[in-house]
Formats: sequence, C-alpha cells, structure tokens
Amino acid sequence: MNAGQLQEHLHKLEERLFHPSREKNRADLVPLIAQDFQEYCSSGRIYSRQQAIDDLMASTPRNATISHFYVTVLAPDAALATYHATTAMHTSHRSSLWVFRDNRWQLLFHQGTVAA
Repeated sequence: MNAGQLQEHLHKLEERLFHPSREKNRADLVPLIAQDFQEYCSSGRIYSRQQAIDDLMASTPRNATISHFYVTVLAPDAALATYHATTAMHTSHRSSLWVFRDNRWQLLFHQGTVAA
C-alpha cells in the first residue's frame, strides 16, 4: 500500500471509530482497537481499551466532522494520523497512532486536545 492509499485507508478507519452509530454492527469496530490501546482525553482522563470499547458501544450519533486529515508513515507497520474534529461547540486537534498487526491496521494510541 502506498502512502496515498494508506492515508485513505486510515481516514476511513478513523471515520468509522469517530461515528460508530453509522455501523450496522458496532462490534465490527472492536478488532480495530489494539489490545494495548490507550487514549489521553482532553479532560485528562486516560482510557483503556475496554473503556473505549464501552464508549463505542453506547455512544449516540454526533454532529461532528473530520478535516485536515494527514498521515505520516513512521515505519512499514506504524503511522501517525493527525486531524481536526469540529462540532458545534468546539474544534479539537487529534492524533492517532496506528500499527499493522495481525494482518490489519489497529489503533494503538489516541489523544484529543481542545483547540483554544
């Protein structure tokens, strides 16, 4: 997969995780989250994999968009995705570390920071 294809692929995966309510079966999202996943929230909380999965399963639809999506390839099996997420209330800067494991891309780390 070349850099452009990887950017497009990871963008689709981010959109799926960002809008889990659009999935026919939200359980299909679980394999996208690495076993050793962590998330640092803008509130300062640290989420584990299970907490992230619980949120995915219970979340309600949100009116939010992803823009300025960019992928930096760090290694053949690692990539950093950065983007802006915008809602009616605020914009946040987000970063996701994706790793290629078990023949698929998985989210290893995510951080969101509210923009000033």
